[in-house]
Amino acid sequence: MSALISIHRLEHPLGVHYACCAAWGACYATKFDLAVVLVVLANLMVTVAANVLNAYADVRNDLVTSGKRRVATAVLEIGEHRVLELAIIEMIVALALAAAVSWRAASGIGLMILLYLTYNLEPVRLKRRGYAGPVVMGVAVWLLPSVTAYAAAGGHADAAVWLVFTGVTTLAVGRGLWWAVPDREGDALAGSITPAVRYGVRHTVNAATQLTVAGLLLLGGGLWLRFGLAWAIVGVAASGAFLLARWLPTTRLMLRYGFPVAVVGTVVLAAIPLLAQS
Repeated sequence: MSALISIHRLEHPLGVHYACCAAWGACYATKFDLAVVLVVLANLMVTVAANVLNAYADVRNDLVTSGKRRVATAVLEIGEHRVLELAIIEMIVALALAAAVSWRAASGIGLMILLYLTYNLEPVRLKRRGYAGPVVMGVAVWLLPSVTAYAAAGGHADAAVWLVFTGVTTLAVGRGLWWAVPDREGDALAGSITPAVRYGVRHTVNAATQLTVAGLLLLGGGLWLRFGLAWAIVGVAASGAFLLARWLPTTRLMLRYGFPVAVVGTVVLAAIPLLAQS
């Protein structure tokens, strides 16, 4: 059981983070009927299935990366082929759940699956292709689940909501760059040409700073337009708090101390539309 938890990356507080990512698009439409619940479940399942696929694809990298050997050990314990089969089955189930709702929901989940496949697997493997990796993850983990759940909940075109979704996605890309820095040595040894490996730490940190500022401005603007200044301040403060942990030197410390701060921001963003309209 512990090996399954590891390859799905469901250790606390990661499960809370994934649940919020899966549902917060529906939170901004403030509607939760059966169809919306099915889409949220599909979002959640495809996200954790992508973690399983990533564990399979990165098993050699993780064996030489401090803080990730536990995941690689779990893959080897279960068996690499079984891990791949599990990821495929879970993605198919997620697609089926979305298809039971509508072709639009199925299209959203299908596009997420496509991005996760190209991110992880050869010959494309966008994870090792500079900025393509964090951009794809930002879109797959944040933007597409948000739009898919928002549409399923009957959300209408709204400039403020699009600013929020775009801002959080931009913020996620910046956060991904911050947190890739501790993995630089392991990625270099494994042949993954991440931005930190290709351009160096200083360049990556500068780019992460710019994206983070842009993301917070977009997020704050969207929240201000939709819910007012007070909620915008709350959302920006909660979402930017992870910067306090940005210099943690290892992946293990990032996950232990930095990630819970980011999860609090995710929970706050999911709660704001529900609290503001209550």
